[in-house]
Amino acid sequence: MKILRGTESDIIADGHLDYPDRILEKFDVIVASIHSRYKMDSAKMTKRSLRPLRQPVFKIWGHALGRKLLQRPPLNAMSSRFWMVIAESRAAIEVNGDPWRLDLEPRWIREARKRKIKFVISVDAHSTGALNNLKYGVGIARRGC
Repeated sequence: MKILRGTESDIIADGHLDYPDRILEKFDVIVASIHSRYKMDSAKMTKRSLRPLRQPVFKIWGHALGRKLLQRPPLNAMSSRFWMVIAESRAAIEVNGDPWRLDLEPRWIREARKRKIKFVISVDAHSTGALNNLKYGVGIARRGC
């Protein structure tokens, strides 16, 4: 077993990550996710989402849609340009098994698979009990195959 040092870093409004590079370089894995300012227009949100993908420390794009079922719609950022950049970055996309996220939609998994983008199945756990949600992440991933 190999234990990795990692963090989830927030993608702030201008597309930078919320930790300086000197800190991020110390981690083995970084999940970058958007946690605020969800109502940007499509062009701004796409630019915000693309910026961290180009950083060498970036490894996994977390809860890519940003949605919360019955609470918040998905981010307005999916585009052919986005898929091209993430494929070139060799980063992975999280398939999130949290029952309030169930993120990515199967159609986006199929779109990413066409470009040979890798996936990580996650539960977005904020407690040990949430680790039981792995089955939902696996189910979402299977629907996208």
